Amino acid sequence: MKTLPKLVAAVAVLSAFTFAAAGGKESAAFQQTAYDKLTWTEMMPGGPSVHVLWGDMKKGPYALLMKFPAGFDSGPHTHSAGYHGVLVKGRMTNTSEGAAGAGAVEAGSTWDQPGKVVHRNQCSPDAECVMLIAQDKPFDFAPAKAK
Repeated sequence: MKTLPKLVAAVAVLSAFTFAAAGGKESAAFQQTAYDKLTWTEMMPGGPSVHVLWGDMKKGPYALLMKFPAGFDSGPHTHSAGYHGVLVKGRMTNTSEGAAGAGAVEAGSTWDQPGKVVHRNQCSPDAECVMLIAQDKPFDFAPAKAK
């Protein structure tokens, strides 16, 4: 049963790359990069960092790896458009307004986050979290207004 999460993650990653190809993007030449050699761009001091896999996150579509430090809490927020996520590394908790079944996420788990819905992503304090995010629209982040 341990292979099921790995299979789900592999299918999700393959789907993300298929999504890119469907958007008319040509495949690049073969390349392979070890995790410890990836180039990360910090989005905010002490917060998440990203490694873009393909596309342009300012224009969409795109896919990227997003790394949260251990214990990082995104706080309640929204995005204009929905995205597809896969937890590649670590443990986290996802909550999404009005969604049953949101909660603990283990590596290999997937989720679809609708746009304009308040949600929160919290990385376990035990170790960093790395997510694969695929979105067909530009990336944005809006802290949710307090109720």
